[in-house]
Amino acid sequence: MYAVYLEVMIMLARRQIYLEDSQVEKLKIEASRQKNLDVSKIIRIAIDNYLNRKKSKVDWDNDPMVKMIGSCKSDVQDASINHDHYLYGKPKCK
Repeated sequence: MYAVYLEVMIMLARRQIYLEDSQVEKLKIEASRQKNLDVSKIIRIAIDNYLNRKKSKVDWDNDPMVKMIGSCKSDVQDASINHDHYLYGKPKCK
C-alpha cells in the first residue's frame, strides 16, 4: 500500500492556494459526505471539470440551430438587427 501511495504522490505537484473560509468549510462538508474523497481530490476534480469545459469545442455540424439556417424564407432583410421588433414588437433599431 505504501508503494501505491508513493506512485500517486510522484504525479502530483504541491501548490499553495488561498481559499475563503466559507469555501474551506463547504469543501470539508463535501469531503465528509464522500467516503473516498478528501478536500485536495475535490479541488483537483473541480479544476479538471473547469478545464475540460473550457476546451470543449462546439460540434457545428450536429448543432440543431445551425441546421435550421436557410429553412425559413422571409422578405425581411434586417432580422438579425431588429429581431426584438419582429418577435416582441419592440421599436426597431436605427
